[in-house]
Amino acid sequence: MKTSKYPLLKILLPFVFGIFLAYYCHFSFRFCPIWFYIASVFWLVSLLLSFVKTYYWQWLKTLVLSFGFIFAGMSATNFRYSSPLSDKEKTFVTQNREWVVRVVDFPVRRAKTVKLVVEILRSSHGGALRSKALLYVQQSPQAVSIAYGDVLMVSTILEPAAAPANPDAFDNQTYMHRKGLYYTGFVPSYGWQKLTHKEPNPIKAFAHSIQTKLSNIFASSGMSGREYDIIAAILLGDDDTMEPELKAAYASAGVSHLLCVSGMHVGIIFMIVSFLLKPMDLFKGTRIAKAGLLLLIIWLYAHITGLSPSVMRSATMFTFVTIGGLIQRNTNVFHSLLASLWLLLCTNPLLLFEVGFQLSYLAVFGIVLIQPKIAGLYSCRTKIGNYFWELSSVSVAAQISTFPISVYYFGTFPNYFLLSNLSAMALSFIVIVTGVVLLAFSFVPFLTKLLALVLTWEIKALNGSIGFVEGLPGAVTHNIYYSIIQVLLLYLFIALTYLAIHRRRRRPAWVAYGVFALLAVSFFVRKIGLQKQNEVIVYEIPKVSAIGFCAGQQAVLFSDSIRSEKDKLFQYNIATHARKLHATQQIVPIDTSHYRTNYVLKNGSFILYGAKTYYLLKSKEKVYPTGKLFHIDVLILQHNPVQEPQQVAEVFEFKEVIADQTNTPFYVERWRSWCQEKQIPFN
Repeated sequence: MKTSKYPLLKILLPFVFGIFLAYYCHFSFRFCPIWFYIASVFWLVSLLLSFVKTYYWQWLKTLVLSFGFIFAGMSATNFRYSSPLSDKEKTFVTQNREWVVRVVDFPVRRAKTVKLVVEILRSSHGGALRSKALLYVQQSPQAVSIAYGDVLMVSTILEPAAAPANPDAFDNQTYMHRKGLYYTGFVPSYGWQKLTHKEPNPIKAFAHSIQTKLSNIFASSGMSGREYDIIAAILLGDDDTMEPELKAAYASAGVSHLLCVSGMHVGIIFMIVSFLLKPMDLFKGTRIAKAGLLLLIIWLYAHITGLSPSVMRSATMFTFVTIGGLIQRNTNVFHSLLASLWLLLCTNPLLLFEVGFQLSYLAVFGIVLIQPKIAGLYSCRTKIGNYFWELSSVSVAAQISTFPISVYYFGTFPNYFLLSNLSAMALSFIVIVTGVVLLAFSFVPFLTKLLALVLTWEIKALNGSIGFVEGLPGAVTHNIYYSIIQVLLLYLFIALTYLAIHRRRRRPAWVAYGVFALLAVSFFVRKIGLQKQNEVIVYEIPKVSAIGFCAGQQAVLFSDSIRSEKDKLFQYNIATHARKLHATQQIVPIDTSHYRTNYVLKNGSFILYGAKTYYLLKSKEKVYPTGKLFHIDVLILQHNPVQEPQQVAEVFEFKEVIADQTNTPFYVERWRSWCQEKQIPFN
């Protein structure tokens, strides 16, 4: 592959660099027009330089053009990624409790609340605040009736999106900011009133209504339980009702991508519709109509399934393929891939930071570039053998291109991904085709019932194959940790290895060996660092006590609620940090009276770790003076200790006080004030 054949790379690479620059350097939103004007000046200069034909000036033109697109990327990012509110706006938010808001997305029903994404129009006392917020309305019969487009008066305290409280935990604040959401709030059942209804986005509303109707067709045909959840997720992108255990099973088998609508699903729909419209290829006018219908159906399907990054990527690529076929020009797959990437990033540069977007494009790049090399290693004599070999090479290529970043985000690797993909891909193809046929003939009751029965058994077979692979010994390697530097080194090694094989030159191979050696050194250095790590963490988990001690590659977690590493509280709040520690984790009930290892000792409420002593002061527990002070290093408050701080200070002499999340604000503030008065550190 020669980069000179793909001029879009000259535009795309500096544009992406500009996105990263604006995102991580946090340039202020008010400078957005300046970046655009600077980019325009650079583009104009490059246009003037294009009239000079000498090599030097052409090289300078390319450099100037690159700077133009760097500033264009910065401009697009700043326009999309607004800076946080000013101090004046933050004060305005804290002084108001009643707001006029408009629901800008479809409400999501939960067990106790209805989740709303709203645009804050103004406060009830006047004063506009053009920002978005995430509101949780207490569940009630009236709350269920809230619809997309409703304008509401709500009474709530808007809180800034919280930063992660625990090390290496999911950064929900950054995630919300990328969506333009800066505040959250809880609205009681009596704290809202519907004012009016503004017409929502008609395309979005129409697509959602179609998704609801299609889901109802599957439900009315007799499908239910896991089978209904699977077909709704695979074909319609609706996975709200799916059990977490089922999602975990698919993830363990390495086929979790089947549960979300992806490029494969769009490709199948494209293939089916294109086949049905084959007679329209006879005349030029009908070919144009066919192309229009294809694009309409593909993008309508993309909207129905929620416009996930992988769906947008696939729909955009098929758009280029369709237009290329219409004007009778051969469309290069790699060029179409770059064009779709460029178009989507122009529309929303922040897609670059979404996991689904990254995995989708990396997988396709791997298939386009690496799969032909793998497929060329072997040729089977039979068509069936060649088919399975091609399918295997696609799976291996996609895995090579995605495993570094997949491990970085999720910390697992499906060891039998090849086995699960061979069976699941074939079965999912059959499931999707059967589902489409069922929807197409839903007006025939008898045929609908029959197809629903067939579809149910197909999904049972799919789930059975996934369950079989997940149940194999060693199906998944857990707790893998790569730093971002190691991920970049891995991708550099993969790229250099590809170049060495593709161009058959030694230089990229030698550089690849050097990168691999550097990667090995980074793992060795990290291994040494792990042996020396030493930390104590009081995790911030609402209404839960969780205290972790780590020495080298051994760790213990004392908790009153977490019982295993599979616990949801552990997975959400601690798992990523535990993976980074790469330590053998022991989870012990915090009320255990005696626990001892070679690095930590717990005796009653005392915990000895290293050279420090910790004391757990609990709810109604009282301590009494004995004539002399007990010297402890850290006092940990749990479940609202009833004793006054001064009374505790008559028993213990402590250097630091920590209150965990089981304490209410009243007790925390009482201890905080006392510690400030005595100049004792409080956390």
